[in-house]
Amino acid sequence: MKTAQIYIVLCGLCFLLISLSGCSKDKPQPGCFQEANRTILTTISNATGTIRGPENPFCSEEYVIQPDMEVQRVPLGAFFPCNLSQEFQTDGTRVVFSGYIYESFETEDICADFFEITEIKLFTL
Repeated sequence: MKTAQIYIVLCGLCFLLISLSGCSKDKPQPGCFQEANRTILTTISNATGTIRGPENPFCSEEYVIQPDMEVQRVPLGAFFPCNLSQEFQTDGTRVVFSGYIYESFETEDICADFFEITEIKLFTL
C-alpha cells in the first residue's frame, strides 16, 4: 500500500512541476525600463534599420536605431535601445533587429522611443 501512495504523490509532484514550468513564450519577458513600470506597446520582429551615432539628428549624445519602415503606434520613429552592445555602436551600421517598444509618459521630453533589443545582427544581402 505504501508503494501505491508514493507513486500517487510522485505523479502529483511531476504534474505540478510540468504545469508550473510550461510558461508560454508568447508573453514578453521585459528586462529594460522596468524601474519605471513601463508597458510594452508593441513588439518588432526582424526589422531593418541603421544605427545612428551620438551626432545624429534624433538624439544628441545617444545611439539610436532608425528603422527603414514606419512602425504604427510609435510617435517618434527612432528607437533608443537600452541594451545596444558595444559592437553595434558605430554610426551607419545596418542591422536586422527585434525587440520591444515601451511607452513613454507625457511628462517626458524624449527624442526616441524606448526600446529593448531582443535580437540584433548585421544586415547582409
